[in-house]
Amino acid sequence: MKTSNRNMLTFVLFFMLLPVLGFSMKISFFLGQATVTRDGKSAAVKSGDIIKDGDMIKTAKGGIVEVLYDDNSKITIQENTVVQIGSKNIKGSSDVTIIAGTINGKFGKLKKGVHRINTPTTVCSVRGTEFGVSVSKGGDSMVNLSEGSLDIDNPYGEVQLKEGQSIEAELGENPDVKDKILNSEEWETDTNEDVAGEIDERAGKYSEQFDQLEANNEKSQTDVKDLSDRTKNAANKDDLEKAGMKIAETEEDIEHDILMNEASKLSAENLMQDYEGSEQFTELEKVSQKGDAVMEQQKKNYQAIQKVKQEYKEAYDRIMKKYKDDKSRIFKNLDDYKKSMHENKEDQQ
Repeated sequence: MKTSNRNMLTFVLFFMLLPVLGFSMKISFFLGQATVTRDGKSAAVKSGDIIKDGDMIKTAKGGIVEVLYDDNSKITIQENTVVQIGSKNIKGSSDVTIIAGTINGKFGKLKKGVHRINTPTTVCSVRGTEFGVSVSKGGDSMVNLSEGSLDIDNPYGEVQLKEGQSIEAELGENPDVKDKILNSEEWETDTNEDVAGEIDERAGKYSEQFDQLEANNEKSQTDVKDLSDRTKNAANKDDLEKAGMKIAETEEDIEHDILMNEASKLSAENLMQDYEGSEQFTELEKVSQKGDAVMEQQKKNYQAIQKVKQEYKEAYDRIMKKYKDDKSRIFKNLDDYKKSMHENKEDQQ
């Protein structure tokens, strides 16, 4: 790596350890019937309502809700759709999780970080783009990209979607890229029919996905322990830089797995409502409980990587005493590095 690039990378790492604040969101427009559920209590949506982490928005047939971010990005929640705002397990998250239905998004290019749109089978990292996301009742997902680019990943693979492309991602499968825009209404109708026809197999697909997330947990545990040792033993700027890059990557991987788990569990619970009192309900309930067990270790991994970030700060202060002249050019905030990772992907296209 050239010296100038190393100094720039170190500067980004400096800022990545600072706290990340979520984006504020509010309901800017709605039509028809829609509700927001907070702390177990539901109420009709109103224009101007501030949306908080954990809020669930549900639209009825003919209902539409527009949610505006403080940077003027927006999502439009289409009819018969259920979404959750934020994450119960990631501090300061303003992610949008689509449990079932369709949303359309239009986002300006961010100066810092990414917006994330999540489904049971994808995590979409958005930095400036126009797109649509649909989720079937059984958790399968489809993403259309009208403008810009999207980084999309799940436990089985990752792709960068280009303008005019779409992806389909079934539970337990790699994202499948199509070189065309798909019709979201037709896709959702056809996929929901497929789910109804294979409901006995659907619980098994959710279970396989939780198995994969559990396997990821084991890798994350090992990675976090190794990073803690590497950070504590860092002796110079090169050691610090390498540790910082890996910490940022590992934290993002852990966050993505948590978001995928949350979305999958919510999807399974939403599907359960259609089969209350049946054998399928019991099987889906078992799957939901399996997701809870996987989440317990994910939360431990997330707490552990936060501790490693603090260890990085301490290593930074210890090492950079030797380099006072260029301290302002050394990365300390590991969260800004997540932005640089996505910028580098764009530059490589």
